[in-house]
Amino acid sequence: MNLQITVKMILVMFLLCSGLSDFTFGSNRLRVFRFPDNENEPDWDGALSECNKANESFVTLYDEEDANFVANFSDGKQRLWLGLRKGRNITWSDGVPVTFNATYEIEKAGTQICVAIDNNTWTSLNCSERKPFMCNKDGNYTLYEDEKNWCKALQYCRHFSADLVSISNESQNDEVIKKGNNTSFWIGLMHDEWEWADKSCSLYRNWDTESALLDPIEKCTISTALGLLKNQECPNSQAFSFCSKGKTRIRVIDHHLTWERAFDYCKANHTGMLQIENENDQKAVEQWLNNTDVTGPFWIGLRQSRVFGFWIWRDRTVTYSKWKNGTEPKLPMSNHCGAINQTEWSDEHCWRRLPFLCEEKIIFMN
Repeated sequence: MNLQITVKMILVMFLLCSGLSDFTFGSNRLRVFRFPDNENEPDWDGALSECNKANESFVTLYDEEDANFVANFSDGKQRLWLGLRKGRNITWSDGVPVTFNATYEIEKAGTQICVAIDNNTWTSLNCSERKPFMCNKDGNYTLYEDEKNWCKALQYCRHFSADLVSISNESQNDEVIKKGNNTSFWIGLMHDEWEWADKSCSLYRNWDTESALLDPIEKCTISTALGLLKNQECPNSQAFSFCSKGKTRIRVIDHHLTWERAFDYCKANHTGMLQIENENDQKAVEQWLNNTDVTGPFWIGLRQSRVFGFWIWRDRTVTYSKWKNGTEPKLPMSNHCGAINQTEWSDEHCWRRLPFLCEEKIIFMN
């Protein structure tokens, strides 16, 4: 057995034993989108049923990038059912029943607000505000001073198998306040009369003008041709079904950076630089890039060992590939960092400045 194969086997065994490699065989890791194969326009429940039959759910929008993708992908369809429906009210992120409530004011009924502790008292704030936050892991409270919005704070806690802190009684409240050390920080309580069908954490609420002024009793939501959210009656309205599956978002970052700086940016702001682990991942990336307004090529989290020559992701070796011309770049002629255009991979000089792709795990409310 030659040295290169031996080293590669050792690396694979290390990754498996370290627990870093979360292999997925055949399932959809990255989000992929689909219109059911019919031209019907059912009501909200009928459309959701069409998605569920394929083990999918309605599409959730997380930001303007998602809304722009939907507008490009919709192919002229004017009205698409989304997963946002009026129904939930108040919840702790870890699913603990709300049995203790300190006094605080909610500015406007129907708005999405999150709760922070500020000056040792509870206060309601816009969930998009960036604040420090407190995580709870097995009764151990940790205050993080990095400022994040509420969903990003929850995502950070979950990354360490923790959750935003929940409070069940007065003594626990006193302990959390003490641990907060007079800092203003997020706790795990959210008020929201709307929830997404897949139970994910999204702060996106770009209502059209009419819907923003309404206080509906029972409403569902469509996406308009302009990417705005619009209230609709659930049983008495029709729109196209729009389905998705996958638990990791693709993020297109239109900053031109070297590979290493792009890698650091993804790690600091998202889950990491994008990996394409199988054919399903590749199809999801192609679908997204075909509907983005940013021009590639894009850095992905692919690099080559300059000693042994094999290509690796951040936590595994490459087992699926789609290299340009079907040929894997080899030492000594290859560049050492990987990029993708709309469909194919290429080796590029690592100091070249390119836009890049990150991935971000979706966080779900318990």
